[in-house]
Amino acid sequence: MVAETSIYITWVTGAILISIAMMPLFKPQYARISLDGFIDMFRRYWAHMIVVFSVYLWKDLLDGLDRILMANTQLDMTFLVYAIEGDASMWVQEGLRNDFLDVVLTHFYVMGFMTATFSSFIYPIYFDDRHMADRVSLSMFWTYILAIPFYLFLNVKVTGNYIQGMETIAYDLTPEIHNWFNRIDPFTNGMPSLHIGLPFAIWLTMHRWDEDGRWNRFRYFLIIFIALTSVAIIYLGIHWFVDIIGGMVVAILAVNITSRTHESIWRLADERLFTRRLARTLDDPRGSIMGTLKSLTSSLEPIKEPGKNQTGTLILALIFLTGSVLLWDVTHQKISIDEAESPTSASGSGEWLIWIEDSGQEISITASNVISKTNRTLGGTIWDTTPKVVSSGDSFVVYDAFRVDYYRHNSGSGALEPIFSKPSDESLIDVSISSVSSDAGYIAMLSNESLRLVDTTDQSTRIIQSSSNSSVVASSGSLVAFSENSPSGPTVNITSVDSDLTLTILLDPRSSERIEESIRNSGALLDFGNSTIVELVMDSNWLVATVDVGPFNRTIIVDTLSINQTLISNPRWDSSSPSIGEGKVAFLQVTRDDIISTSQDSLRNNDVYVYYVESSETRQHTFDDDVDQFQPQILLDRLAWIEVNDEGEKQLLVYSFIDTIEPRNSLLLQASILAMIPLIFLWTLQAYGAKIVTQPV
Repeated sequence: MVAETSIYITWVTGAILISIAMMPLFKPQYARISLDGFIDMFRRYWAHMIVVFSVYLWKDLLDGLDRILMANTQLDMTFLVYAIEGDASMWVQEGLRNDFLDVVLTHFYVMGFMTATFSSFIYPIYFDDRHMADRVSLSMFWTYILAIPFYLFLNVKVTGNYIQGMETIAYDLTPEIHNWFNRIDPFTNGMPSLHIGLPFAIWLTMHRWDEDGRWNRFRYFLIIFIALTSVAIIYLGIHWFVDIIGGMVVAILAVNITSRTHESIWRLADERLFTRRLARTLDDPRGSIMGTLKSLTSSLEPIKEPGKNQTGTLILALIFLTGSVLLWDVTHQKISIDEAESPTSASGSGEWLIWIEDSGQEISITASNVISKTNRTLGGTIWDTTPKVVSSGDSFVVYDAFRVDYYRHNSGSGALEPIFSKPSDESLIDVSISSVSSDAGYIAMLSNESLRLVDTTDQSTRIIQSSSNSSVVASSGSLVAFSENSPSGPTVNITSVDSDLTLTILLDPRSSERIEESIRNSGALLDFGNSTIVELVMDSNWLVATVDVGPFNRTIIVDTLSINQTLISNPRWDSSSPSIGEGKVAFLQVTRDDIISTSQDSLRNNDVYVYYVESSETRQHTFDDDVDQFQPQILLDRLAWIEVNDEGEKQLLVYSFIDTIEPRNSLLLQASILAMIPLIFLWTLQAYGAKIVTQPV
């Protein structure tokens, strides 16, 4: 945290100092520079400052909303942009790539932008050019306002996170810079590029209203800056060429809105008029209040005889209401299972989710159908210690170190009783379950001594020779996989129940050499030679393993047919708890502010990520630093996980991958649509009716 903050402070300080140092180069010829000017500009232009800097007050809120929208709706339009321009951005990066440009353009991207925007706003107000200050401040404000809908509803990923083989150079330059960007940037706000939009809007504003050429030199500077920024944002793997066009279009629209609004806005918000109004209020409070009330009353006069403006306002209000309802529903697709008061663990597959609660006096286990929302308690012998649960298809097992209870879901009611209970003489390290058919399967029970397969139909046991250092086991269909530590690295052995054939897969948890070098330079010791498999899950065609590489874990997916491997977690961040099913892999990932630190203050909580096998995309589904997540589970069209807040309170959450609208909200939307029909008809009559001309008598 400290390292990232210091970097940001360095950039901000550098931008301020550079802006001040450039003042003699770009000041109007008539202007003079003095220390008093810096003090006086706050008094003269405090309202302008509020207008501009209010944008930054909203940014965190809007970025948070953007993350929620992206997590719930996955409104990703990147494929459209890629269809337009393909790999053109990667050609630029590959053609110019060198270490010197990596460093220079990364710092230029951040500090250069700060310098350009800061100086563009400060110079007019410092030199008391109110004519230009009025227009520049509003152009900056409107540019950002116009970009908000794109950022919320037209998510476009950065090129380095989408184009195969392209890198996000700026984001990965150092671990500290990487963590800073991760904290402030959702990486989906590509369109439009405000690194182009804001300086272009400022340049266009000065081009339009600089009647005597007093800002000519600064305008030339902005043109050069925009050109260099265009190269930088493409080279660094951040923006698309289309984003540059989008930034320019938004800037043009913002300047046009400024031309229509600057007079009316500054007629009310002019700092000089505020002082006069304050003095008048203090001199005659009663008269001031009565004048304000009279102005408010006169503003309501049009409502008495509504015209097209009033009708249009009502239509816009209904559209806003409808949009707000839809926005609420798509951002609230996760629900809490109230019956789970304090779950300790959970597992699920298909329609069923099983969770365990330990109150300290009693251990309870519940199976819930997330589709029908019906719950069933589990019967069987009381557990002395808190067990674990693992699911597959319509069956699941509850187990501890010396006992395994096997269950199968059915359409009955009341307590769900175990099909059988299997004691174990050997201390169990890990257990998995596989469904071969609707009524047949097996349980894999791993101990230090052996790997035993229990047939769920007749309870017969078969021993498979496993490595003495195996620590995790997974199964799917007729396949069972178990870990092995070898001199070559972490290894997975996959054995078929139907034959004695065994497939051995050597896992490779390494990332690109540039990232590995960056991690090593931070002081972290990556020990690939002694890396071990700590978690393992699989389905019919895919194997997912979490590998401990020293300072953190990495999660890998393996195609068991081709043996192709893909690192699906961020190589800098700790990952854990994979779950696979329905063409998706859910896992946890935690961002470390300092990857070599072990202090509690340096760690962030786990967030839930989902890797989509077909598209090879990894998407974040939680964005809350104040809560911790664990044990994500892939269900049928749903995702479940346990959430823990700072007070240790737990709740079981279920997120729907399918967009749903609440029934009450659906009625509201229907009413709004029905009301819209006569309102639009009325507005049409008011807007396009014939004007009656009266002749003087």
